[in-house]
Amino acid sequence: MTASWRAAPVLGLLLAPALFAIDAVRQVVEGRMLLHMLLQFPLLAASGAAAAWLVARHAPRPASAWQRFDGDGLFAVLGALAVSSLWMLPVALDAAVMQSGVAAGKYASWWLAGAALRLSWHGLRPAMHLFLAGNLGWMLATAGLLYAEAEQRLCVSYRYDEQAWTGVGLCAAAVALFLQAARSGLPRSRGTPAP
Repeated sequence: MTASWRAAPVLGLLLAPALFAIDAVRQVVEGRMLLHMLLQFPLLAASGAAAAWLVARHAPRPASAWQRFDGDGLFAVLGALAVSSLWMLPVALDAAVMQSGVAAGKYASWWLAGAALRLSWHGLRPAMHLFLAGNLGWMLATAGLLYAEAEQRLCVSYRYDEQAWTGVGLCAAAVALFLQAARSGLPRSRGTPAP
């Protein structure tokens, strides 16, 4: 595989925030609650992670400075959990759809959370990986159940049926995250190489 083919996904992720700046794309994505929460949020975080990967690869000095500051990854993990919990709130979703300043804050916070996690990822102990996955999964499941089981609309920007489907999607994402965390956190037998 050539270097250009390996760089293509990274470059694609870097362009995600610019893609959401196109009004037609933004309206489609943010006009559906499921796409807003389960597509846009992860893509913004992945874009930040891709940028951090490029920085670490081509400008190691800033990456090293971050790793000295947050060597154990606690700041990055707590920051990612704080960003996630903020944007699960119905009032935050509505504000991000209706106010451009709040939307810019949403883009920046998800992007920075992804960048910080990527720079700190290799310094995280296995217990910290499980702590992040467990807390994020629990948050997704809680928000998902809240959205799916609510008897009225929680967001003025989205219809009731969209809210219910988003709740189901968040619960599915939580299950997938728990399964991945369990798979990667299980002790391996001797002689079994790490994946």
